[in-house]
Amino acid sequence: MKSKPAYLTLLLALLHGVAGITILVISSWFIAISAIAPVGFNYVIPAVVIRALALLRIASGYASMWVGHNDLLARIAGVRLRVFRQLENNKITDKAFTTEALAQHTEELASRWIAWIAPLSNITFIFTNLCVVAVWFNLPGTSFLITLFAIWLVAVVVQGLGALNIAKRVTKENKAFRQQSADFLNCSAIWHLNKAMNDMPKEEGRHVINSAPTAHSVWQQQTAQKDKAQRANWWFQGAAFSTVVLVMSGVLSSPSEVSYMPIAIIVPMILLAAPDWAGAAFHCISRFAQHKQSVKALKSLKTTPIQVIENTELQHSLTLFDFAAKNRRLPLVSATFPAVGIVSISGASGCGKSSLLQSIAGVLPSTGIKEVDGMRLPDGLITNWRYVEQEPIVLSGSVSSNLDPAGMGIPVDDMTNLLAQLGLEALLPLSMWVGKAGRALSGGERKRLALARAILSHANVLLVDEPFEGLDVPTQHKVCDVLNRYAANHLILVASHVTPSTLNVSSTLSLGEGSVGNLSKGQRLNMVT
Repeated sequence: MKSKPAYLTLLLALLHGVAGITILVISSWFIAISAIAPVGFNYVIPAVVIRALALLRIASGYASMWVGHNDLLARIAGVRLRVFRQLENNKITDKAFTTEALAQHTEELASRWIAWIAPLSNITFIFTNLCVVAVWFNLPGTSFLITLFAIWLVAVVVQGLGALNIAKRVTKENKAFRQQSADFLNCSAIWHLNKAMNDMPKEEGRHVINSAPTAHSVWQQQTAQKDKAQRANWWFQGAAFSTVVLVMSGVLSSPSEVSYMPIAIIVPMILLAAPDWAGAAFHCISRFAQHKQSVKALKSLKTTPIQVIENTELQHSLTLFDFAAKNRRLPLVSATFPAVGIVSISGASGCGKSSLLQSIAGVLPSTGIKEVDGMRLPDGLITNWRYVEQEPIVLSGSVSSNLDPAGMGIPVDDMTNLLAQLGLEALLPLSMWVGKAGRALSGGERKRLALARAILSHANVLLVDEPFEGLDVPTQHKVCDVLNRYAANHLILVASHVTPSTLNVSSTLSLGEGSVGNLSKGQRLNMVT
């Protein structure tokens, strides 16, 4: 579904631009005529008109920014919802498409009206009408104004073609950098084996690895894009100043009576100011080129379908037998979990706690048997079970869009109350912008925000990975209170190295060496392969 055009944003931008160029025209004429005006000339009317136009320009400028900002937020939400629908029941296979990359592309799509459509429409409209009016009134220098318009059109086309090529290279280099970074960070566990790092002098920093990926090529292309736009602006500025000199010198025009009238100053002043009101087009063209690349990137997004298990309600018990994440050397788990309450999953780092939670939720493929109330479930993502990541994803957007990313219409009071219960009053109001270009969140804030998002989705089973890591004791207690209340009617599996005393744990599952059996109240059960 395509979004509606932002006509109000475009109209206000046009009004702002037209008011500015009209002030320039009337002010130029007023200054010229004031030098030769006869006695009795009414200076009040032009002054009042200029002041009224100035107020109109200021008002339309602020209104354009306000309306444009609100429209941008609404469009970002709409574009991301469409991307979410595109990714529904699918998994991104390209490592280069991180959350940050998707956020960047969706912002480019959402900002097209205020980034390049409105500015380019504004400049084209003003330039065209100036040429028409100049021809209509036969103003001195009209031919030079039309010539500069033609130069501007050619420059915009040439700049656009070059910008498209550079934007293509920027996207390619950015994708390669993200791919290399993902591979590099996935190898963090064996960085200490890197000979280049170990042989590096201490004063250079042993933590720096020579083979680390760099965004230098991306920055070079982005700088080249800006430089190209700036050069086009300089060439246009030179052409504008040249036409001013030619008009004022009268080299290419024959003198006439009208050439010495006050209106003769209008075209030279328009030409002189052209770099200010028309030069911005070259930077807008760069945004247009990036927009085209973002559209192409999202259309070519590679995904693989995910097997989905709809609305699995847990009423009696969840049973695992020889269960583990697929293609991973992890212990096989056999256990039975109750339908309500909190089960703590403990074990040393690397023993498979996170993988167990993800495979139970269906985020990772699994082997073995998983039964709900005696019925075996196939391998797949369970839609009403929620896994809360150890490193949660925070969207670049408002707090409310992070709590309700699917646009399900969660009541504002529910969001506000839950944030307060989790000690996240600092994230209020819900319209606060977080993530990239917004308020930066600490690790603990991200964890609690993700937990709130999962609870607000009314998950039947909640699987929480390291919820207490990085939290102080009072905040841990607040999180425990929220989990305890939710566990009264739901099953919560908590994988954590830290278990606060206020967390009402009904059972504990220990992953390590020992024997295999069923989990019962108050029993510690060790699992082996």
